[in-house]
Amino acid sequence: MAVRLRRIVEHRKVLWTLVKRDLRVRYARSVLGYLWTLIDPLAMALIYWFVFGVIYHTNSETRSDGAPFVLFLVAGLLPWNWFNASITESARALSSERLLVRSTNLPRELWVIRLVIAKGIEFLMSLPILFAFMLWFRYGAGQISIHPERFLYWIPALLIEFVLCVGMGFVMAPVTALVDDFVRLVRIALRMLFYLTPIVYSSQILADRAPWAKHIQQFNPLTGVNDMFRQVFIPHQAPDYHAWILAVVVSCLWVVFGMWVFKKLEPSVLKEI
Repeated sequence: MAVRLRRIVEHRKVLWTLVKRDLRVRYARSVLGYLWTLIDPLAMALIYWFVFGVIYHTNSETRSDGAPFVLFLVAGLLPWNWFNASITESARALSSERLLVRSTNLPRELWVIRLVIAKGIEFLMSLPILFAFMLWFRYGAGQISIHPERFLYWIPALLIEFVLCVGMGFVMAPVTALVDDFVRLVRIALRMLFYLTPIVYSSQILADRAPWAKHIQQFNPLTGVNDMFRQVFIPHQAPDYHAWILAVVVSCLWVVFGMWVFKKLEPSVLKEI
């Protein structure tokens, strides 16, 4: 594993070139370009807000830890979009680039990592939506307070999610290249995981209504990641350090497991593609 990691680091310039290529291709023929990174998550946030905040209206204090529901929702939805896009795109990371994967001597893991980084950059480009909502509810509506020092929590949140996406991508890419049906199972699992992640509801309301499910949910690394992002505008609630620690442990385990799977399946994938 150490040898493979060293080779990845040695080819970091190539990795960055691949990332820039992906971003250029994505927006090459788009009229709105970068604006799609704002429009897409904003549209989804408004839909979920209307369904869960208007149609299925419940008490805000329990549903979103006392924060405005749309702000609470956006802070959870943006990290989810990065995770969902990374896992979905990783399914075709090797098959879509089969000629380059077979003909170059680059570490094949680069084809997965480059997707996660590209989607991560798109996630960072969508953060102005979250900042805009925070500023509005702080200075416009006066409903929240912002503690700038807690923006530091976003650094480990980004690292944890990056590690998680890379680890799961290392499993997705080779398995899907060998078994087409696997990607369909993953899509079903992602739909289920969305509702097992505290995005449209808080972990506290789950703890109150189904305490047994709260313990299961904490093994979902995105639970800790979302808590880190929301601490900026929900300072009265103590950080869920248990979820944070589990997020680190589970994400690291995914990387170890993912690299093992990738190494084992790489010869078979090269024959298949």
